[in-house]
Amino acid sequence: MRRISTLGRPAARQPASAPERELIEAVSATAELGGHPLSTAAALQLADDLASLPRAAVLDALACCRAELRGRLSIGEILVRIDDGRPSAEVAWKMLPVTEAASVVWTREMAQAWSKVLPLLQNGEHAVAQRIFHDSYTHAVLIARCRQEKVCWSPSLGTDPVQREQVLLEAVQLERLSSSYVKQLLPYRALTLPAWQVVLQMRLKSFPE
Repeated sequence: MRRISTLGRPAARQPASAPERELIEAVSATAELGGHPLSTAAALQLADDLASLPRAAVLDALACCRAELRGRLSIGEILVRIDDGRPSAEVAWKMLPVTEAASVVWTREMAQAWSKVLPLLQNGEHAVAQRIFHDSYTHAVLIARCRQEKVCWSPSLGTDPVQREQVLLEAVQLERLSSSYVKQLLPYRALTLPAWQVVLQMRLKSFPE
């Protein structure tokens, strides 16, 4: 009997599981509703590219695409809408320090993009700076999400002690910095940890909404 060699043939694709089918169908539906349907192969590839990311976050991002996107669906359009703790470019821009007195708790991507536009801000070219910051920050966030890097928050402290304290305490409230770390940056080092927590809660409640 003649044998048929299978060497060199691509392995057959395993049947998709229920969660995989849900993602593939969500990708296909989003593309179709946007007016740019994907081929089966393209939908499978896009779903495969997204498979390692948190499923709920990806499905939420696809829902945002269906509501907002007017062009062709791409991996970049989905990634930019994933909520992984990093603020949007618009929110990130509003958080930037505008003077040496201002403090900020920001992400690595925010700091990188800000350093590129700082000379423009110092020259008063705010509109140009905002556009460049938006592009640079969005690009950095996309790379971080492709690499599945967790968001990392760090403080950049200005000279205004009151604003510095507010920014740091707000970061604790938002769980961007730990209370033990912020304790080292504020003048409560002599307090015990329980007393520090009481002071923290009292000060947080005193902030205006």
